[in-house]
Amino acid sequence: MSGLSALTYGGVAFLGLVVSGKFSKDELDANCWPIFERLYAELGENYRDWLVAIEPDSEDYFLGQDDYEVLARARKRHPKAVFFTYRLSPDPAVDRLC
Repeated sequence: MSGLSALTYGGVAFLGLVVSGKFSKDELDANCWPIFERLYAELGENYRDWLVAIEPDSEDYFLGQDDYEVLARARKRHPKAVFFTYRLSPDPAVDRLC
């Protein structure tokens, strides 16, 4: 299963990409959101507007400037994993992810 999900936290919209059917969108986001918050605090200044794909079981993350780049990196390490993708921005634009 693959699908897009636009979520709102504190009035800020974040785009998430669900790849696979292991978790529901809500479960995947609940697992990945705390990881994203930590990463945004660490990486947000240096990687503003980049995408970060998070694999919830290992908490591995992958950075890229576009959806193909970030998912290629993520799939290389975890070919069958589930990822949730966020934009490292306080006010992110919604991207179209495949």
